[in-house]
Amino acid sequence: MDFQAQLSGCGWVWMDSLRKIQLMGKRNLKRRETALHSEVEALRWAMESILQHLSCQSFRMDCKDLISMIKEPHA
Repeated sequence: MDFQAQLSGCGWVWMDSLRKIQLMGKRNLKRRETALHSEVEALRWAMESILQHLSCQSFRMDCKDLISMIKEPHA
């Protein structure tokens, strides 16, 4: 199997109140069992990375399934 096929890319950006990019990060992560598992791993990495630089008060993401799980964990 091709090594690159075993990876998935992810990234994050931190913007100030004027929506100007101040910090950003990107990396490859080992591909997980499902896309949702990969999204959780990417969110965990992004949160850990950002919190090393500043005390962040909110995070946003575009994975609808993960957002739904966080909002309604018992559903």
